[in-house]
Amino acid sequence: MTKTALVVVDVQRDFCEGGALAAGNTLSLLEPLKRFIDEARSQGTLIVFTQDWHPANHSSFRENGGPWPVHCVAETPGAELMPPLRAEAGDVVIHKGVGVDGAGYSGFDATPLERELRGKGVTRVGVAGVATEYCVRATAMDARKAGFESAVLTDLIRAVQQKDVPKNLREMKEAGISEESSAEWLAGK
Repeated sequence: MTKTALVVVDVQRDFCEGGALAAGNTLSLLEPLKRFIDEARSQGTLIVFTQDWHPANHSSFRENGGPWPVHCVAETPGAELMPPLRAEAGDVVIHKGVGVDGAGYSGFDATPLERELRGKGVTRVGVAGVATEYCVRATAMDARKAGFESAVLTDLIRAVQQKDVPKNLREMKEAGISEESSAEWLAGK
């Protein structure tokens, strides 16, 4: 049997409606994603949550010469997982973008994620969360580059710019990442 992991990318307060750097339509994502996480967990899927976890002087912040407003500063409410999502015992939590420099878009970028997945025998990864054109895309691409069978779960992602989604999905498909609904992905275990 293939060992699977669901990587839930950056569903944090600052990236949801009302947050400092919100993707679109995120509130509609929360309950379906929570139900899917619970179902996947009950079937033995490893659940991984990534979180931007920036220092206050992060280089990506406008006040430090970067392109983004201050967001997801470590240990602040904006960096918390957006309720009703929460990590449970046995889940993996990956903090990314923890250094001053580097955007940290990918859950694999300067983190132990690849080592964690390999250590648990994972060969197949599904990616959900926000934002499609940034951290979801980068995480899915790096999962594929690392040799994992990778899918982006199209019903459980949200973008900053919806108009960019077709281009982003095409790029991921060209890189060998499949597009699947959450139900298709879970059935493919």
